[in-house]
Amino acid sequence: MSRSWISESGDVVHPDAPQGSGGPGGFRTCGPLGCEVDSYSWAPHPHSPEGRYVALNEEYKKQIKQRHSTLRPANPPIDDPALNTRIKAAADALVRKPVLGSGECYDLANSLLTNAGAKSAPAFGKITDTANYAWGASIKPSDVKGGDILQFRDHKITITTVKTIRKTFPDGRWRTEKETTTETHVRPHHTAVVSSNDGGGILTVVEQHVKDPDTGKLSAVVRQNKLFLHNVKPKSSKVSRKEGDVTVDEQTTVTITVSGRIWAYRPQSK
Repeated sequence: MSRSWISESGDVVHPDAPQGSGGPGGFRTCGPLGCEVDSYSWAPHPHSPEGRYVALNEEYKKQIKQRHSTLRPANPPIDDPALNTRIKAAADALVRKPVLGSGECYDLANSLLTNAGAKSAPAFGKITDTANYAWGASIKPSDVKGGDILQFRDHKITITTVKTIRKTFPDGRWRTEKETTTETHVRPHHTAVVSSNDGGGILTVVEQHVKDPDTGKLSAVVRQNKLFLHNVKPKSSKVSRKEGDVTVDEQTTVTITVSGRIWAYRPQSK
């Protein structure tokens, strides 16, 4: 697979420059338009109309290097339903049980893959404290199913709930009150196992090294959580009730915003 923008020495340069993606003395064959496309990157494809003439500033270079920071398999994923089923079943069985290993998120995914007979992250790249680990064959996050692995970088889900309460009194007077609460779920550098793809960009995942919402501290057990891949449009609901002779109309609006990055991987047999 070509690595557009990245030279043989690892520098960021335009592939049509004298020291482009082929490196000194020659060029690698360019892949089709759309390969290595990363919707989170600001840098255009080098052979797009914009990319042919773009001036590479430091921010573009940072984005391009980040695009190539994860080692991804060049071959298409080998789909082994039985392997995914084993990993999903083992992950679901761990929910509410004590965390594995040191309690790090890595330990959960590594243990599940290894015990199921799948390759783990060391087979796909160097393991460091800050690496964006690869766990198999790269797939789109929207295409995941139970048993797939997710890798996060600076991922944040913000759930904002706004309640507007209108109280109407028997003499026609009324007043309104507004309550706003915000809930955040942050995964700066994290790994999770997919339990199910619930559709609409919503997943159920199994993970450890996450907070217990009841204590605000790191959970001592493996947890099952809902995950959102992208923003969710505001959804409103209304209810009315009587409090004595006062009519109470309550409208609740929930807005979900998502930022950061997610890589998804299909486990591969050893």
